[in-house]
Amino acid sequence: MPKRTGFLGNTLAAAGTAAALVLATAVPAAASTPSTVEEDVAQLYQDVIDLYNGLPGDALRGVDRLIESPVPRIGPQSQAAQDPIPGCTEGSLLTYANKLANQLTPLEGKALDALSGLSQLYVQGVASDKTPQVFGTDGQYTARATATIDKLRGFWDIESWNIQLVAWKGTDLGSQAKMAQTFSLGLAPAKVKDAAALATKVLYEVPALQGGRNPLISLNAFSAPAGSLGGKRVALGDGLLDTVDALGFDDVSVESVIGHEYGHQVDFAHDNHPRNESSEMGPDAYGGYFVAHAKGFGWNARTQQEVIYLDASIGDCFHSHGTPDQRKAAGAWGEKQATGQANPNRVIPSATMIEKFQKVYPKLMPPATGQAAGAAVAAARG
Repeated sequence: MPKRTGFLGNTLAAAGTAAALVLATAVPAAASTPSTVEEDVAQLYQDVIDLYNGLPGDALRGVDRLIESPVPRIGPQSQAAQDPIPGCTEGSLLTYANKLANQLTPLEGKALDALSGLSQLYVQGVASDKTPQVFGTDGQYTARATATIDKLRGFWDIESWNIQLVAWKGTDLGSQAKMAQTFSLGLAPAKVKDAAALATKVLYEVPALQGGRNPLISLNAFSAPAGSLGGKRVALGDGLLDTVDALGFDDVSVESVIGHEYGHQVDFAHDNHPRNESSEMGPDAYGGYFVAHAKGFGWNARTQQEVIYLDASIGDCFHSHGTPDQRKAAGAWGEKQATGQANPNRVIPSATMIEKFQKVYPKLMPPATGQAAGAAVAAARG
């Protein structure tokens, strides 16, 4: 299992302990020096690290995030190569997200790092679809998200009743009750109340966090298997939906992202856990099949093309999730499986779909530059 925390740095000593022992003086406790924002952020950061270190060993097992966060994240990291693929340009969504991250000061970045990691743990280990879920910063995607997960549950032949769809909302960080539940997952009980109060304090005393509406806090989506913290679920981040909208993909955003994340559930159901780019490209293919299929959304050729360009926007250049051209090729291959089959109403069994994709996967993997990229896409469509 990947190391759960990989952060180096100094841990601040608790302030005011000695002063609290001087009870004989006439100075009231309220006269103690208030903490600074820097001290608050440093303490919260340490609290979140302690929380992650206190989780059960398998709590984060198998969790697949849609993208690697542009802000350093507490928790398991991908084992992506450090050197980028020559000639590769990362996808537009990653470029946009990195631009947002680069606008943060070191203090803002540290606060956002801690709170983003905390909010992911809330949506993974505490949130539940037993309460009404609201998708989008203003609830504007709720109907689409609900319709998509319902259709997916009837489309693929896997156990689906217990796959939850939950909303990842940065504004949940403003609830001390929710943060106390989250810290209780792994922090020492005596520290939970203070840590929860500090999380909400930092959320509002660092203006760049926008009270939880900074898109970087929830600029992601993930799928989690049965054995992980919280069980089987798909989480959809408000920040991701806002960013995809800003890039012009709003027409297909909800359906494409949930279709991809549900594709991970297809892999989980068949114990398929590739340790290469096919772990992300496979769900692109399954999602493409779903949106193009007559029993899925049956989208037309123009909309299918928009989906594969959204796939490409998430591509990276570090042998991690697949390059933009490789992601595009995987989605296009999946769409062609739907539009090219003799019986448009037949749904390929999920195990067969996995097998078919694994056979074609090597053809999609040449370096996605120049003529090689065109050849990869041509092979996918062939």
